[in-house]
Amino acid sequence: MRTTELQPVRAAYPGLSDVGPTYLSASRSGPADAQCVRIGGHLIQIRFATPGLLPCIMPAFAHLGVDSQAPPELVVHVWDSASTGASAPPMPDVGLDTTVGAFYFFEADSVRGVFQPGLQALTVVDFGADHAWYFVENPAALPYWERAAPIRQILHWWMATRGHQQVHGGAVGSPDGGVLLVGKPGSGKSTTALISLTTELRYAGDDYSMVSLLPRPLVHSLYSSGKVHPENLPRLPHITPALWNAGELATEKGVVFVDQHFPDRMIESFPLRAIVLPTITGKPETRVVETSRGASLAALAPSTVFQLHTAGADALRYMARLVREVPSYVLELGTNVTDVPGVLLQLLDDLRRAQE
Repeated sequence: MRTTELQPVRAAYPGLSDVGPTYLSASRSGPADAQCVRIGGHLIQIRFATPGLLPCIMPAFAHLGVDSQAPPELVVHVWDSASTGASAPPMPDVGLDTTVGAFYFFEADSVRGVFQPGLQALTVVDFGADHAWYFVENPAALPYWERAAPIRQILHWWMATRGHQQVHGGAVGSPDGGVLLVGKPGSGKSTTALISLTTELRYAGDDYSMVSLLPRPLVHSLYSSGKVHPENLPRLPHITPALWNAGELATEKGVVFVDQHFPDRMIESFPLRAIVLPTITGKPETRVVETSRGASLAALAPSTVFQLHTAGADALRYMARLVREVPSYVLELGTNVTDVPGVLLQLLDDLRRAQE
């Protein structure tokens, strides 16, 4: 049975108890490497059995790396077969479907996981122990979107237990406050976020961000990556020299790891002042127009559920509360994208003044 992007298939997983021991066996093939990141104030340690998956995962988190001896709140164990020579953990029995988009979900007691047979990738989270495991058979097989937003399901699930919600949206702002950019693919989120790298606005992400509501609405950066359709690169000339996959644009979106090329433009978090819905109009002028909470939720919730696969009723309630907490605006994108950051800066200044 094949899944769709919106409805992951539930699969039985009797091999759950073997996942941890399989990682320990793989880690004996070489010295483990532990990297710490701080996301939304939470210390997370990512342990690599060997360096094989390091370049596939850590570039997206480089701006959040910390040197800490404190006990981590979550430990993520990462390994692969190609670089370790170790056997794969037992995989769920899902038949013969090996398409890249196939996505199988399982849970039992305090454990939740997904299996992607096309990538031979397994994700498991044990909420009772605050440990997670991520296995992929061959790092070379990971598509560009997985490298741009690694261990996404682990962060989505675990951060929710700490009062956060991962959303499909970009974010730009400053320490004083910023905006969440939401909408369906092709709405202009990435262009709006990435054009801001040449301005005083700071970059928190273009595709996935994390929000929290207490003690006040905040946006937290998850990934330093940005993705852009090749046809939009002429509008973003500062991005082209920084593309990680410049030779693959015939079949892939362009990917840039912002921290590597624009390190002073990243920001870890900021107060959320507004939700902004970019919309391509084809008109010369760029402007913002206030919109309803319903329109904001309609732009935010469906794409988040679609992208995160397993986001359910709790996530929908969280997003409904979010749109009640902050105002929402449509950003009508004009033909000259260099006007966009100035319009956003003016909006943020107006909101700051109104709240003083």
